[in-house]
Amino acid sequence: GFAGAVIAASSLIGIAASFYGGYLSDRFGRKTIMLVSIFGWTFVFAGFALADHVWTFFVMNALNGLCRALFEPTSRALLSDVSKPETRLFVFNLRYTAINLGVVFGPLLGLYLGSSKTTLPFFIAAFIYFIYAAVLVIQFKHHTVPATERNKRIKVRDALEVTKTDRVFTITLIGSILCLFGYSHFTSTLAQYMAASSFIEDGTKVF
Repeated sequence: GFAGAVIAASSLIGIAASFYGGYLSDRFGRKTIMLVSIFGWTFVFAGFALADHVWTFFVMNALNGLCRALFEPTSRALLSDVSKPETRLFVFNLRYTAINLGVVFGPLLGLYLGSSKTTLPFFIAAFIYFIYAAVLVIQFKHHTVPATERNKRIKVRDALEVTKTDRVFTITLIGSILCLFGYSHFTSTLAQYMAASSFIEDGTKVF
């Protein structure tokens, strides 16, 4: 039960914070939000490696969801700001390709590094995020981040109004929620079931 709460903490905090992620990036600037969230991620993965109590995992996973909710919309908005209209689709496709490659090979690499026996992969992840943050700092020093025009800033209330007026978007949103429900079970409870099931031999290895 509590293991499920730990797993769900990231998504719950992420959902709550996602309503304000884009707003905060407009309010405080893309640069500030991206750097705070990426350095925060460095702390989170170091925290995972050092955690020795269940409540610590809960806090770290909640912060993980918070960092994701802040970084993802802000980074997408920045990509949209700095890319040309004719190359924007290609840029976003590259981004999603990189994410999918990470999803495919990341768990395999973690297993190879012995994530079930040592916390070393968490330290490696923390180091990679630190390098990522350092690269962002250097890039922000050499390139100007476009400021968001005040008349383009969208309030949270305005964003929620879209779900009432745009039927296609609302249907898409509901469909995405249902798909994520299934995906979340595949990435959380399915692994626990296969590991504990008496009907599946060596379920952890199969998963």
